[in-house]
Amino acid sequence: MSLASEATWLDEVLAEQHLYESKQRPAPTGQRVGWRIGVRPYALGRPLRTRLTEIGEDLWALVQAEQAIYLRALKDPDLGFIAEYLDAGKPEDLVRFSQMHRLRGQLPVMMRPDLLQTEEDFVATELDSVPGGFGELTALQDAYTSLGQDVLGGPHGMLEGFMGAMQHISGKEHPVVAIAVSQESVDYRPEMEYFAGRLRDRGEAVYAVTPRDVEFREDGLYVEGRKLDVLYRFFELFDLRNVPKADLFLYAQRKGTVTVTPPFKPQLEEKLWFALLHHPGLDEVWLKELGVERLGRLRRLVPQTQILDPRPVPPHALVAGLQIGGRSVRDIGRVADMGKRERANWVLKPSGFSELAWGSHGVHIGEDEPQEEWAREVGEALESFPHPIWLLQRFRKARVVEVPYYDFTAGETIAMPGRTRICPYYFRTPDGIRLGGALATVCPADKKIIHGMVDAVMLPASDQD
Repeated sequence: MSLASEATWLDEVLAEQHLYESKQRPAPTGQRVGWRIGVRPYALGRPLRTRLTEIGEDLWALVQAEQAIYLRALKDPDLGFIAEYLDAGKPEDLVRFSQMHRLRGQLPVMMRPDLLQTEEDFVATELDSVPGGFGELTALQDAYTSLGQDVLGGPHGMLEGFMGAMQHISGKEHPVVAIAVSQESVDYRPEMEYFAGRLRDRGEAVYAVTPRDVEFREDGLYVEGRKLDVLYRFFELFDLRNVPKADLFLYAQRKGTVTVTPPFKPQLEEKLWFALLHHPGLDEVWLKELGVERLGRLRRLVPQTQILDPRPVPPHALVAGLQIGGRSVRDIGRVADMGKRERANWVLKPSGFSELAWGSHGVHIGEDEPQEEWAREVGEALESFPHPIWLLQRFRKARVVEVPYYDFTAGETIAMPGRTRICPYYFRTPDGIRLGGALATVCPADKKIIHGMVDAVMLPASDQD
């Protein structure tokens, strides 16, 4: 089959799944799906494949450490500021629920970081425990492996990884699972239906539903007459009060008649953990949980991050790790005065528990902002404290690579210079941490924020050279 025939087949097969129509992506001229069709999976090579495996192990250790440190902060006055930050703006009943003793051992079983591929290594800009895109990546894995091409994780990596995670959390070989997709996340409903359908094709009882489709009974939650072992929560906790039957989900989880994952733990879904990871006053705390080597790797992986806390520091103190104009500062408000060259190194973003804190919503790149606009945004971020909490994060550019895609109008393959975001999906299974696959999104080199767009090439990653 020629490259033109393969590209046409990929476009048709992916479009037939109707995964992308609700996301309102316009399609490039001459094709049906809303991105450029790459002719081959994104080649990482085996050394980077090994690095991704190490990153997965490190990030799972980080999440475990976050849970341990949060619980310690609830009792230790010296660490109380950590819990204060993490609980800010959350409903008290949700905070109390998250601290229940019987739920303390529960952690997310699926996780996806956003990794930028730089000249030296990867840089993690986000860590999402309620990630979208896993149905989309599954469709890409299905399509490219049908052409005889190798993909990271294998032809069924995402499906097997997800079921491994459901087995781990339920203790059953064939658990009954519902993926509950809220109205806020309705754009992801088609890909979740595709994902659940593929698992049913393999004999698994997995359903993609709305919260209203879940039936409550005293002995548990039901879908299509079957008692659920696991409810996979595909909705953000800031939107919990708008999710139908959310109180019943919480009740069933409390009574132990169902397992909800990711767990109702808003403290684990805050981006400000990246700032705490770099906090010099917490070195001993992190070392106890992570060890020297792993802490060093994580601090190199995670960019420097600052919490925009407007409260004054004592006269003898400085804002740790922040310099403006080559000088240390005592007033975080000085961030508003950064010149163009200096603010080009920073991104402003909300930490979590806000409708602005998912996707690229609420992200302001200093390089793109005029001085007046930047100062206004920083001022509003400081005024909003403590809810939502805003962060200042070091901006790192991904390196430029060339990725070939098929141009249906020109009828030829074109090499596009672009910058890449790698989104690996990690699952916590009975056999340990499994890498199910990775979605590579390559945007034109002049784009600052890398995300799914009409000009992007979106591909499953491969560990082939």
